[in-house]
Amino acid sequence: MSKFKTCCRIAALFTGLIVNSQMTTFAETPTPQKQNTSIIIAQTDESILNPAIEEKAAEILRQMSDFIESQEQFSFSAESERDVLTSTGVFVQVTHSGEMIVNRPNQFRSNATGDLVQREFWYDGKQITVVDKQRNIYATENASANMDQALDTLIQKLNVSMPLAELLYSDIYEGLLENVQAGFYFGMGKVEDVPCHHLVFVQEGIDWQVWIEDSETPLLRKVSIAYKNREGVPRYTATLSDWNLKPEIATEQFTFSPPANAKKVEFVQATPY
Repeated sequence: MSKFKTCCRIAALFTGLIVNSQMTTFAETPTPQKQNTSIIIAQTDESILNPAIEEKAAEILRQMSDFIESQEQFSFSAESERDVLTSTGVFVQVTHSGEMIVNRPNQFRSNATGDLVQREFWYDGKQITVVDKQRNIYATENASANMDQALDTLIQKLNVSMPLAELLYSDIYEGLLENVQAGFYFGMGKVEDVPCHHLVFVQEGIDWQVWIEDSETPLLRKVSIAYKNREGVPRYTATLSDWNLKPEIATEQFTFSPPANAKKVEFVQATPY
């Protein structure tokens, strides 16, 4: 299963922070680098085994992936916006914010608060817990000491989308590109005044974009997803900020303690969204 699908379910990289999904205006964004994107996207030659991904786009995405994978500890904040189609046929934009803190090899904690949810996610290397603060309920499941396997349990077995979970895997690059049909380098832009490389990728049901910091710390600064197969082509966007590669961490902060009067339930009742 593609790790990027967790972001799609949020709408999710990052499932409220991501991962499961709006537009910032960029100054002096250039035309794609002499690129005929229609040819790339329309590429159907069955003899081509690899996706039609421009080398520069692949290289920058790899740099970002390798850098984040190399960090033993990190934290960041995120603001997200998502288009939701109501039962009356009206699109409403909902917003969420949250933080994530990671202590490799097998601990993380994150939260998502906003228009639709108030949730917390905990993983201490032994158990995964999801808390619904609005209803004061929580669900806990035993999990592998391997973070990749624990995330797979959360996402695949328990059907829970955790925002931006893609950034916690040990194979970020492979997970993101698993179902990509085409990709290209769009140019330079800014996210909250941070110069970034703007990359665009195409999959069967979605188009997604990432903005990666142009520096010695190539951090993910923004992700945007367009759901092409859904009515009205709704969008999800998350902007990441306040990156800290040396956060103060205490092991006990990843150990879950039930809130006062909270009710323990099965995951089928606590699935975030």
